Amino acid sequence: MNDLRELGKLMKEHPMIIVATSAAMAVGAIFGALAYHQGWLG
Repeated sequence: MNDLRELGKLMKEHPMIIVATSAAMAVGAIFGALAYHQGWLG
């Protein structure tokens, strides 16, 4: 649980990290879905 508290502190100090991470995850999910539907994965 200590790690979660540290993470919470980090989030309060650096909200931009959360925004960037969320954006990266969203982009990754979109590309993953696209690749899957386009058959790029084989």
